[in-house]
Amino acid sequence: MKTFGVGIVGAGVIGNLHARALKEVERARLVATAEPREGAGRQLADEYGADWHPDLAELLDRDDVDVVILGTPSGMHADHAVQAAQAGKHVISEKPMAVTREGADRMIAASRDAGVHLAVIFQNRYTRDAIRLKRAADAGLFGKLVLGNALVHWRRTQEYYDANGGWRGTWALDGGGALINQSIHTIDLLQWVMGPVESLAAYTTTLNHDIEAEDTASVALRFQSGALGAIQGATSTHMDHPIRLEIRGTEGSATLEGSTLTDWNPTSDEEVLTEEDLRVVEHGGDTYGDTHPRQLRLIFEALAEDRQPPVSGEEARKALEIILGIYRSANTGERVVFPAPALSTAAR
Repeated sequence: MKTFGVGIVGAGVIGNLHARALKEVERARLVATAEPREGAGRQLADEYGADWHPDLAELLDRDDVDVVILGTPSGMHADHAVQAAQAGKHVISEKPMAVTREGADRMIAASRDAGVHLAVIFQNRYTRDAIRLKRAADAGLFGKLVLGNALVHWRRTQEYYDANGGWRGTWALDGGGALINQSIHTIDLLQWVMGPVESLAAYTTTLNHDIEAEDTASVALRFQSGALGAIQGATSTHMDHPIRLEIRGTEGSATLEGSTLTDWNPTSDEEVLTEEDLRVVEHGGDTYGDTHPRQLRLIFEALAEDRQPPVSGEEARKALEIILGIYRSANTGERVVFPAPALSTAAR
């Protein structure tokens, strides 16, 4: 059984989360970290018996690093992924994969040209109830889908945005605000279940923070299937409410709150999970945001078999496209029809 040497770039919250998750992945071993802050970098490396490097270039020079995990601010993902791919390393990027369409395309092209794989973390696809919802929708157990809503009503303090150099909520390094950072997981689940978005119209605003980007957004959607829907994303509310993914059909309905189906009305009670689904969900925790080990295990299994890992760059690009379309609509006041033109940073 091949064991992959892993290098983690970034020793913040996400880098530490991935290091913990890798302990549950038998095909992976953390061998190095890259972090310019020596204290944080050495602490993470020492805790897991790895080596610390002050920059990415030194990490990429190592022959024992097969896979690079990007836990850096989102605006750095594209450049770091391209460097890693060109060094012959597989790449696992945290969400969002990039903050621009051009960045996402560069990541996909560099991986393809180098003959390595690119995967993006959308761990909330791997809770038991999220998979049940997807399988039921695909099997037509709600009839024709007519409405799909993604609601993320959360609280983030100004201190949260000011921490770690204040990169969160900036266009350059966060790519936006409440949508691209906090809401992207639920937006990904929405399009995963409902299918591609045909068009949208959006409002975004900043109501409760001193940041460049939005802390509140509301969006109306039309899916290619003809179904309608809505997205609301906020970090401006007084408390965290459970995320809600609402799916309504002509013959059934479902609501996912966090990682739990609180409304489950398919047309059949027959088990929709496949044997492979059951194998995936038997390992690890099953709470919202706690399923990194499940996706990482699947990624490393795919790498060992030299096949496309979940979630690929092309697949992860779909949620990013929706969010960039929302920003364009909010910026121009116009309805956006997909495929939408790219929105430059200057246009924001």
